[in-house]
This record gives sequence, C-alpha cells and structure tokens, in this order.
Amino acid sequence: MLGDEAGCHMLIMAPDQASAGLTLIELLIVLVLSAIVLAIGAPVMGRWVRDIEVRSNATMLLSALHAARSEALLRNTSVTLDLPDTEGRPGWQLACARVTSRCPAQIRRKVVDTGTAVRWGAAKFGSMPSFNTALGAGREMPASIQFDHSGAVPAIASGVGIARLDVTHQQDAEAHRMVVLISAQGMVRVCDPSASAGHPQHCH
Repeated sequence: MLGDEAGCHMLIMAPDQASAGLTLIELLIVLVLSAIVLAIGAPVMGRWVRDIEVRSNATMLLSALHAARSEALLRNTSVTLDLPDTEGRPGWQLACARVTSRCPAQIRRKVVDTGTAVRWGAAKFGSMPSFNTALGAGREMPASIQFDHSGAVPAIASGVGIARLDVTHQQDAEAHRMVVLISAQGMVRVCDPSASAGHPQHCH
C-alpha cells in the first residue's frame, strides 16, 4: 500500500499527464485536417490565381486598344496597335501609320512578357468561330489593329481586320477565358464566353 506522500504525488500528476496526452491527440487531428484542406484547396487556389491573370491581361489589352483609338482621334491620323509576338505572349506597341514630325513611329509600348503563361489569339471578322470555340494561342499573330482619324477600324468593315482577341492560360485549359471584341466603329469591350444571355458581359 502506498504511503500518503506517494499517493498524493500520483493524484497530483495524473490530471497533468492526461491533459498532455489529450493535447497531443488534438494536435495530430489539426495537422491531419490541415493537410486535407490544403490538398483540396490548393488546386482551387491555383485556378483562382490563373483566372486573375487572364482577367488582368484582358483588361490590359482593352486599355491598349482604347489608347490606340484615343491617339488616332487626338492626332487626327491613323494609329496602329501592333501585337508582335508570334506565340501570342502579351505585349504591344502603338505606332503612327504614317510617320511625321508630329506622329512618331512609336508612341508607346509594353515589352512582350516572356515570363507569363497567358496567351492571346486573334481572329478576323470574316473568319471568327463561335464564342464556344477558343482561339488558339498565337493564332493570326503577329497582328495589327489600325484605327483611322475618326476612331473607326475600316479593315473590320471590309471583313479582313482583327475583330476578336481571346485571352487564355497556356498551363490550364479550364482557366476562365476572356474575349476582347472590336467593332468596325472602333468600339471595344471585354466579354465572357461563359456568361449567359442578358448578362452585361455576355459575348454576342
């Protein structure tokens, strides 16, 4: 039979030992649950990041087209937006169609981004597939869109000008695709091929 001192020692230690064992089990449960959440969430997070890349590049392309049209109106002459990369990597240059002392060969540019997996593909007005069909990376590249002094794009009216640009992600075929549309009048907008009819970003 244990003495009073030994018995008291066991009674005092037992709750601490039980508490320590319970904490270890809880820690293991948390680690297992964290691993499961990461395994499930990592692909979703990756898709979300790629979708943001595509959307930001579509916005950048839209801004470049707006800038080209604005320069044409401001300078009262034709201005071209050149998309120079054969692989469809993002990059552009604004240039005057007819170089003069007041209208340079290069107005401004964005150097081709060789480190991104985002790609552009283009289609002429007369050969555009349905919006359900994605334009391949680098299709019709290099490409040029020329705005005249009134801000219009005459080549689209004649059916031979670039009227559509698809923005896709080379590393993820399921990433959200965005489409930039250009009208013969020079109006440009971004649309979402997955948006339903009636949605502001519906492609039509």
